[in-house]
Amino acid sequence: QAGNSETGREFAAQHAEMTYCSATSLKVAQEYYADVKGRMARYGRDPDQLKISPGLSVVVGESDQEAQDKFGELQAAVDFSHIEFGGYDLSQYPLDEPLPDLPYKPSENGKGRFLQQLELARRENLTIRQLVLKFRVARGHLQAIGSVKTVADLIEQWFVEKGADGFNVVPPLLPQGFEDFTRLVVPELQRRGIFRKDYSAGTYRDNLGLNRPANPYQK
Repeated sequence: QAGNSETGREFAAQHAEMTYCSATSLKVAQEYYADVKGRMARYGRDPDQLKISPGLSVVVGESDQEAQDKFGELQAAVDFSHIEFGGYDLSQYPLDEPLPDLPYKPSENGKGRFLQQLELARRENLTIRQLVLKFRVARGHLQAIGSVKTVADLIEQWFVEKGADGFNVVPPLLPQGFEDFTRLVVPELQRRGIFRKDYSAGTYRDNLGLNRPANPYQK
């Protein structure tokens, strides 16, 4: 299941084995994690049988400064000619002024992400330009920008403090971003004991530690 909407949360609690969601802060992630897993009991389900996997955009370097320099290059490539936000065209507004008041257009599709971005813009008093730069590179997901230690610390914190069971890594640049993650970050996560070193035989479900659902049509 994908998405943070109320309908999506209830569907995930009843049916899903994995959710793909967006969360730009640990507090938001923890609320989603606790809420969805907390609903599963009413359907007779074990919370461990649902894996929650937020999107994670990683820019990693040998040092924090190197990573920030890489991120700066990505931001410099952002196109401001058309800016769509919750069904609104923001290119008609001044880029360096705060986001105007925009009521959400009634639709469940994309609602969770819209509200997250709106909350972030208000909390940090972001201009339209700043909001776009935050979200265009990471596509609305959590950003981890820094050295191997900086990125690994963030991943470990979210895992230990129940913000995620794992992550859907969405590098802003392919294939280089994914290669950097596997070459630099994965060995550090393995050293910390929070990333496996091999996979057991079987399906993806098996490797996630999920039980195979009973076949309701099997006699």
